[in-house]
Amino acid sequence: MISGIESVTLGVGDLTSALRLFRDVCGLRVESDTRASVSLLSVWGLPPYADVRIIELSCDGYAFGRVRLAEVTEPEARVTRRDHGPGATDAPTDVGPKALDLYVAPPLADALEVLGAAGCALRAGPVRFVVSDSDSEEALLTGPAETPLLLMVGHRHPQRAQRAVPAAGRTSEVATVSVVVANLETTRRFYVDGLGLSADDIDDELAGDERRRVCRLFGVPEDSRVSLVLFRDPQQPSGKILAVHFHDRTTRELANPMRPGNLGINLFSTRCAQLESLRERLQAAGLAGHLPILHVALGDGMPARVMLTRGPNGELFEFIER
Repeated sequence: MISGIESVTLGVGDLTSALRLFRDVCGLRVESDTRASVSLLSVWGLPPYADVRIIELSCDGYAFGRVRLAEVTEPEARVTRRDHGPGATDAPTDVGPKALDLYVAPPLADALEVLGAAGCALRAGPVRFVVSDSDSEEALLTGPAETPLLLMVGHRHPQRAQRAVPAAGRTSEVATVSVVVANLETTRRFYVDGLGLSADDIDDELAGDERRRVCRLFGVPEDSRVSLVLFRDPQQPSGKILAVHFHDRTTRELANPMRPGNLGINLFSTRCAQLESLRERLQAAGLAGHLPILHVALGDGMPARVMLTRGPNGELFEFIER
């Protein structure tokens, strides 16, 4: 029914610094630099007089896993996830978006040094573990607007999961967004039965050293149960959702669920060929109520129709029919 995630919108208070990181350090390419139209502001629930600058970046023009930076000028803007450090208002096990997952070239230590020099603070890792047929080395950092960034080296990752190995010192597009989920079955119904994504690659409860290493990476007690399910567009290796479930250790929803105007992760955008069909499918499965479809002008000047839908874990999707 939908594509992989075309872009992840990050609300940032300092657009210049965020652009410097993602463009100049990570090596992503600016595809557009626009202001949000009045119609888009309306869909997002922002006032029509708001002046929101939006910069979309890709990895070498690739259409999926893009980063869309949206300037947030509200002085008291809320942060979608704040689960690290002395000012944390969320727990690491709170339900909602967890991190943007980016591939880097080996060795991981070099990428950590480059991003650390650019102002990204190391939170956890590196750790190395095997899940299904993937051998990963990963570390978690804090990026712009307190956004968690998870850097990955795929020592053995299938081509369906990793599009390409980035050049040294650069990152990939957003390969995956990890999301802490409250209920695996409800989440699976939403992504598979509702959105039509695949869940064939990873669907495991971790055990032994792998479980303990993942717990350390995500900042949860090492005896926590952890299950992972990967949801993806079978045609795209990037723009995936990794559901992370901590079973009885899972806690409440984030204090500030995703929404435009937040700092940090606030919107997932995907393509949809038939919004009415998607809406009917979600409603028939009991996964959504009344979902308006609205006409908007996007940043490229082309008309589109948009339907905003909230998932079972606070995910906010912007389904776009061009």
